[in-house]
Amino acid sequence: MTERRQLLTGVCYLSLCGTNFVTYFRDQILYHVICNINVLANNATVPERIRFYRLKRKMKGDTLADILGVSRSLITLYEKGHNSPTVDDLQRIAAALNIEAGLLYDDYFRFLASPYTDRIKQIREEHNLSSKELGAMLGVTSVTINCWQRGQHVVSRKTWEELKSLDLL
Repeated sequence: MTERRQLLTGVCYLSLCGTNFVTYFRDQILYHVICNINVLANNATVPERIRFYRLKRKMKGDTLADILGVSRSLITLYEKGHNSPTVDDLQRIAAALNIEAGLLYDDYFRFLASPYTDRIKQIREEHNLSSKELGAMLGVTSVTINCWQRGQHVVSRKTWEELKSLDLL
């Protein structure tokens, strides 16, 4: 018995809450381990991602808010999806959580985090469209298209979804 216990050094196996975590079967040690596994779905929303990684880091919302210099209510609004963060906000949140910002992004934020300005121009050129023609397809002006290409305005989620529905992305 002493020899078998030495094999398990560092593993709590005797008893925790009256449960035996180790069983022997045909001179084999069988471990009985119970653990919670929290998994984030691939299609998780940005609010779900923020909350998941905050909880994974065992960080309270107040603490995250203090680190970011924002109110606790703003963190709550982000996590409930009532307020949408910007790419810069997500990058700051990721830094506070000590994770890569891309872990918080959905496809829309990946689009914005990439050089979307170049992507708008590429879409126009690939489909042989003028700024005016692309604007007409998206329900915006050619000035808006040009502002996107220069990075002066951010493409809205609604417009990004329209780009996707038109198979332009």
